[in-house]
This record gives sequence, structure tokens and C-alpha cells, in this order.
Amino acid sequence: MSHKLDLDEVDLAILRNLRENSRIHLQEISEITGIPDATIQFRLKRMMVNEVIDKFTIMANSIATGYVVTAIMLVQTDTEKHDEAKAALATIPEISEVYSVLGEYDLFIKIWSKSLEELNQIINDKVRSIDGVEDLLEIVVVEKVKEETPPV
Repeated sequence: MSHKLDLDEVDLAILRNLRENSRIHLQEISEITGIPDATIQFRLKRMMVNEVIDKFTIMANSIATGYVVTAIMLVQTDTEKHDEAKAALATIPEISEVYSVLGEYDLFIKIWSKSLEELNQIINDKVRSIDGVEDLLEIVVVEKVKEETPPV
């Protein structure tokens, strides 16, 4: 149903507060912003119906969940098998992001693992085995400086 919805400062204030804490009560947003509860409820429903809000979620601490290794990979694919390769990569549970990109490589992916050994296994047993994957550039993250969703 996705419609173009012009977001005003009220919508953006609601989104900023939810981005910071998706469990915040509407009454708390009202107290912070000065926007009446009923207005927040109406705007929130409207943004959900118009698919401005994709979903409400949490960001789990990767160390607490055991995923201590993060890797970024650039993937070259066979042109004729590109769509199948990206679809197959998107089904791997340890891969949290798959983007088609321009440049020397065709895809940008983000992989989470519990160890370097497990990362190696994911790369060799799951990623490299996908028909259409031709070349990889693996980059292991050594420090997470900033990780969040885009600003509103």
C-alpha cells in the first residue's frame, strides 16, 4: 500500500524518539515533545499504514548473544547468476545485510559469527558454495565505532 507521505516535524519527533527507544510509551513521547498523546497515536498509526515504519525491533548486544566477530564482505557474482546468488546469500542466518552495489564488486554483505573459525566455516561452506559467487573480499571488523539505523 506504500504511499508517499510528507513527514512534518511532529512525525519526525515521534520517529526520533522511537528510534532511540522503540519501547517508549506514547505518554513519555508526549512529555518529551509536548505533542498530545492522541496526536502521537494518530500519527503513529498513519505512519504504520503508509509503511513509513517498517517494523518495531530491538538491537541485541552482539557480545551478549555470542556473536563477537563481524565481517564485511564484497562479493563478485556471475552476471547471469547475480539474482540467484544474492537471494541465496539473504537466506544465510549469519548474514544480516545484503546490498547490491556499484563498482568492482556486485554485493556488500555483513556477516556475524561466534569465532574466527566459525567465520571461516561460513565463508567456505556457505558463501563460496553458492552458485554464481565468483570472488570475495573479506574484511574483519576489529572495532565497532558506530552502528545504528539512519537518522530521522
